[in-house]
Amino acid sequence: MDKLQTFVSLFDYAPLPMSYSPLDAAGGLLASFWNRSWFECFGYRPDEVQGRAGEAFGLWPDVSFRADFLRAVGFDDISKTETTLRRADGSLRTVIVSARKMFADDTTLMVVSYEDVTEQRQLESARKAAERSLRLFQEMVESSNDAIMIVEDHHVMACNTAATTLFAMPREQLVGRHPGDLSPERQDDGESSFTAAVRHMERALAGETEHFLWRHLRGDGSTFMADVVLNPAIDLGADDGERGRRYVTVVRDVTDEQRAARALQDSEERFRQLFELAPVGLALTESDGHFLAVNRHWIQLFGYTLEDLPHTEHRWECAYPDAAYREEARATWSRARAAITERNGEIEPAEYIVTGKDGRQRHVLIGGAMIGDNVLTSYSDVTAQREARAQLEALNQSLEARVEERTRDLRQAIADLTLAQHELVRSEKLASLGALVAGVAHELNTPIGNAVMVASTLSDQRRRFETAVTEGLRRSALESFMRELRETSEMIEHNLRRAAELITSFKQVAVDQSSYQRRTFGVAETLHELRMTLNPSLRRAGVTLIEDVPPELRMDSYPGPLSQVLMNLVNNAVVHAFDGRSGGTVRISGTPLPGLRVRLQISDDGCGIEVDQLPRIFDPFFTTKLGRGGSGLGLHIVHTLVTGVLGGSVRIESEPGVGSSAILELPLNAPPLRTSPEDDGGPSSHP
Repeated sequence: MDKLQTFVSLFDYAPLPMSYSPLDAAGGLLASFWNRSWFECFGYRPDEVQGRAGEAFGLWPDVSFRADFLRAVGFDDISKTETTLRRADGSLRTVIVSARKMFADDTTLMVVSYEDVTEQRQLESARKAAERSLRLFQEMVESSNDAIMIVEDHHVMACNTAATTLFAMPREQLVGRHPGDLSPERQDDGESSFTAAVRHMERALAGETEHFLWRHLRGDGSTFMADVVLNPAIDLGADDGERGRRYVTVVRDVTDEQRAARALQDSEERFRQLFELAPVGLALTESDGHFLAVNRHWIQLFGYTLEDLPHTEHRWECAYPDAAYREEARATWSRARAAITERNGEIEPAEYIVTGKDGRQRHVLIGGAMIGDNVLTSYSDVTAQREARAQLEALNQSLEARVEERTRDLRQAIADLTLAQHELVRSEKLASLGALVAGVAHELNTPIGNAVMVASTLSDQRRRFETAVTEGLRRSALESFMRELRETSEMIEHNLRRAAELITSFKQVAVDQSSYQRRTFGVAETLHELRMTLNPSLRRAGVTLIEDVPPELRMDSYPGPLSQVLMNLVNNAVVHAFDGRSGGTVRISGTPLPGLRVRLQISDDGCGIEVDQLPRIFDPFFTTKLGRGGSGLGLHIVHTLVTGVLGGSVRIESEPGVGSSAILELPLNAPPLRTSPEDDGGPSSHP
């Protein structure tokens, strides 16, 4: 028997499904033949497929795979390549295909074996799916935030990581414990933890789901409140050994929730107390208008109870019996409700006239706020305030006439007082001018008296000269008369010039002080003229006046008010600073300031001013010599003229026992003035 026949005999009875195909010179398939095992595996009849290629009857669903397979065989053998083949009934099978070339009787054969691994692959897929499901189940259990434990025969058999964290003990300590050991001796209600645990566990083992709150004990000795669920275990199949009684325990720490619940309960209780004890009427209504609650003040205010008015519609009719006013009140309330969003959930309060159960009408201020989906409405009785307001308005109307009458009297009194004050100020100015006149008159008395005495002497000399002429004039007599005439003339001229200078200075000061004429002047010149008028009073008081003002310092201002200010300050120092002592020094210094301003400082080394008197120093009629010649208007006039006419500022600095200083800061160019009918012909001190 040749090799080919031997191969065919062995091939046909081979236990493994096989096929062989003779190849042409180019490696192409000439025909395909299948053995008995192959027909049994794939269900085809020999007369259907014997001698035909697999693609002819659809054995290879993936034709491209077969083409690649055949090309690969043309170069080399193929070992265990997995593919999908179609059975005669149309089902697909997973097959491992191996191929190799054989040579028999000068014929090249391609021999292919087929190993059906469909069931094996299905089992592997099922195993992988089961393993994946198990992994997912384990991941689900281990990822749970709740503690999960499997309890069998009253002992923990398995637990997740959350359980070890919750009970603060490792898994090996937790497994094997009785659940009663994970609890304090007694629960919050006083019952034994072991007894209560056994009762719940027995019910779970009997098939009932148990859900309860339980106080647990951690490994570190601390306790926590937990929400516990005991679920009867589901039998998923036989175990390796005899299956015990099981259930699944799920434990969730609700300590914070319990604390929050207690806080909420306490808050609700406080709200109920506040609601009930509020000093205003309160009503809580649902969005559909049903009353949920009213407090006792509401009942006292209106006389109704929830049984009387279960719905707000009943209240509208009872509280507002007049239909027209009821519609007006509803419209007002509807507008307030419509604007509730703009007011962050608040209902703007409005006043309504509400009728109570007793028929009495009250003025009630009604507002509210949204509490979730409900409305909390407040009712404040303002009837008493309304009545008091009406009485007050009536009282105000009756008082208006009396107030107007008193106001007229007060205006007249103020006018009289103002006039009296102006008269006093004018009198003070005239008194100051009178003192100036008296001083100048006293000062003029000396030069004029000297001139009169010299003129009298000259008259006697003239008579003697006339007698000498009658008796016969001698040269010596003439020369003597001429010499005496020259001396007396010089003395008369000197004294009259002195008097004229005094009169001129007085005239300038008097004109300046009697009118507010603006002109450009030298400050030093004004001080010199003022000094001449003050010399008599300064000499009598033994006071030395020192002037320290730059000669080039000039002002475009009002010399009259400035002279009066300086004279008042110097006289104030003479009268008050050196009271009770003889001698002293007053210094007037001038210093230019930036911004076309000048500082004039009038300082003395007198007794100073008490600290408590400084804040009142410029007040009208304030004086420390009341009843002893002091009017209290001197420094008030100084302040008025400096801040008004001269446009500057003045302040007093003093140290008791050391002296005082009046500091003036004035503009070199005074501001323009306007006349005021309230003054005595001078300019107004108001801008």
